[in-house]
Amino acid sequence: MDPDERVQLATRGTVEIIQRGELERLLVENERPRAYWGFECSGMRAIACTE
Repeated sequence: MDPDERVQLATRGTVEIIQRGELERLLVENERPRAYWGFECSGMRAIACTE
């Protein structure tokens, strides 16, 4: 899967992406990055990636 497809897959259904460039870099440099889903008190879901 090319990097653009990976970004589209990782961000589908999201409303906001903070540090999109960092996400793109991570998906290019790391074949299998780790991520977790979180829940913000405002009711918004949050996704964080680690290298």
